Amino acid sequence: MMTDSGVDDLSKYESGTDPFTAAELEAIARFRENLSAIPEIAFKGFEADEIRHLASENGVGEARNMLHTFATDLLNGWWLTVLSLKNDLPTCTDEPLRYSTAAARYVAHLTAQHLNACAKFERALTMWFLDLDTHLSSPLYLNRDGEE
Repeated sequence: MMTDSGVDDLSKYESGTDPFTAAELEAIARFRENLSAIPEIAFKGFEADEIRHLASENGVGEARNMLHTFATDLLNGWWLTVLSLKNDLPTCTDEPLRYSTAAARYVAHLTAQHLNACAKFERALTMWFLDLDTHLSSPLYLNRDGEE
């Protein structure tokens, strides 16, 4: 299950606005249950060195298969779970939002978490594919030894 603030105290999303409705809390509980089926690695992600190790242990072809599965099953599954929550949240206000401000904040936070995980994965893939060191501050302009 996600250990980041996606499964934390929901009160921070209610700050300065109405609290979650009972129906929203039920939708969030279903979301969390669905999210618990996604392995922790989806939320933790990979670093380029971990991909290199994976490739050296299993071969490049198998590493690519595993990374493809990670992207299509885990990251995509996570996103589909967030979308399911968004669609499951009931209309509970007269505002233009389909759900309360607290629920909108929560969905925005979950979306940001997912986008950050995707960006981390894409960076790791780029670093691995281009065989760049992970400690470089501007990797695309430096060679493997860190020289311009």
